[in-house]
Amino acid sequence: MRVPFASRAVLATALCFSLSACASRQALFAVLPNPDGGSGAIMVDDGQKTMTLDQPWAASQIMKGSAEPLTMDEGQVQQIFGTALAARPIAPNHFRLYFKNDSNTMTPDSEQQYKSVFDDIKQRPVYEVEVVGHTDTTGDLKHNQELSLTRAGTIRDKLVHDGLDPKSISTAGRGPLDPRVKTGPDVSEPLNRRVEITVR
Repeated sequence: MRVPFASRAVLATALCFSLSACASRQALFAVLPNPDGGSGAIMVDDGQKTMTLDQPWAASQIMKGSAEPLTMDEGQVQQIFGTALAARPIAPNHFRLYFKNDSNTMTPDSEQQYKSVFDDIKQRPVYEVEVVGHTDTTGDLKHNQELSLTRAGTIRDKLVHDGLDPKSISTAGRGPLDPRVKTGPDVSEPLNRRVEITVR
């Protein structure tokens, strides 16, 4: 019996319902939806025929060497694969926090959003956090490079103060070199005064 998988497949590991079911079921496959509602695809090949599963919650089982379709819903998948699903790593996330002009003080909205960043990181048993500071094009390059590093350091210090492991946080400063909104020189652009945070 061969069971190859297509690229970008999103599937649960083959498991069995019970000892009695395991006696006849050799494998069970289910396609899980992506966060955007779409899905990847898997191909189940029993040596005689190939079955493509490319819709969320599509399922198939191998019974006595033969692949056959199976009707499943989210509740059934959770019941069968719940332990395996709970063990999956949390997907990476990305955040932007904005700063006041020529300052390492966050805007009021970003002060509020900071809690979402912290909560996302704290729910991960293991994490890596990358914090990169940016500026707009006002001021000279040296000043902006220093300011971008200061902004990144401010967020790092805040995360450490709130209980995160400093060894899991890296910082960098890009000054005005990677603007979110492209502008000419000496332009005050609020969307460029930011810190980009990637959480893995």
